[in-house]
Amino acid sequence: GIESEMVKIRPEVRAINAPGSVDFDAYKLADITTLVDGAIHARHVRLGDDVKKGQKLVTLTSSALAQSEADYLRAEAEHRKTKLDLQRIETLAKEKIVSQARLQQATSLHQAAHANLAAARAALSSYGLSSKKIGALMRSGQYGQLTLYAPSSGTIVADEFRLGQHIAAGTRLMQIVDESTVWVEVKLSLSQMDGITKGRSAVVSTKDNSKHYRAKVINVYHQLDKTTRTVGVRLEVQNPEDALHPGMFVSAEIETGSGEASLLLPEGAIQRQGSELIVFVEEEPGHFERREVRVGKANMGFVPVLEGLKEGQSVVVKGAFVLASELAKSGFEAHNH
Repeated sequence: GIESEMVKIRPEVRAINAPGSVDFDAYKLADITTLVDGAIHARHVRLGDDVKKGQKLVTLTSSALAQSEADYLRAEAEHRKTKLDLQRIETLAKEKIVSQARLQQATSLHQAAHANLAAARAALSSYGLSSKKIGALMRSGQYGQLTLYAPSSGTIVADEFRLGQHIAAGTRLMQIVDESTVWVEVKLSLSQMDGITKGRSAVVSTKDNSKHYRAKVINVYHQLDKTTRTVGVRLEVQNPEDALHPGMFVSAEIETGSGEASLLLPEGAIQRQGSELIVFVEEEPGHFERREVRVGKANMGFVPVLEGLKEGQSVVVKGAFVLASELAKSGFEAHNH
């Protein structure tokens, strides 16, 4: 798990630090609501479950839906009947056995039946029944039952109903959220806003500074908070380990521009040994040498190296901690001998 990287001279990133709080990414939050009055018949998932898109969530029974389904089946039967009548009369009209007026009447009846069927089908669709379910109504014989499915993959974060409970149309039953990204809301004073624009990079760290997550500015509010006279800035944060949750306080480091050029290394490349700061230079593949360095202040996960390294050297950026512990062990043993 050891990775090396060539150190380059590049512009230092200027950044500002500010506290922030985590919230769900509202663009990845889905409300599960019922579009018809009904009673809860069965639940298929529970709070905290991870669900896949299209998975069954909850089944309701509804007399309003059963009524609409009966109307649809009647309209379908009427449509079938008028279609057969029209076909029969068209044949007779061709042979001049019935009048054009009779044909006209049969055509009108069929058109009316067609419109009724379309309306009955639209009513079922508006309750959330898929075309497939509508088509299979007669065969299934299950009337008045509506199953709600997950519109997207994610975690059930709200679950507000009981079995048998009567639910009015429009009531929210559940919420599903994809937490692979979250939002962090940061409030900045006007003087801190210089250089902060949509698209800027950021790093979000947990309160104990043990974990760092990549982020970017996705929104700078156009209105000042009336009480605090601050500007709200929203960050979208990558949350691959599902470690950031709404309500958590974090600290955010937001890029504001670039400063002087210097040798930059990721923070993880630098290890502390006693009073010294060290890095490991890969002199040749698999051969690492310890170097003492002097560094400047870390910014956005990078540290400027002031002394001890030259541009173009290959430095361990991942796994330096492992090398440092191995070195400490061997050093300790040598000391004992």
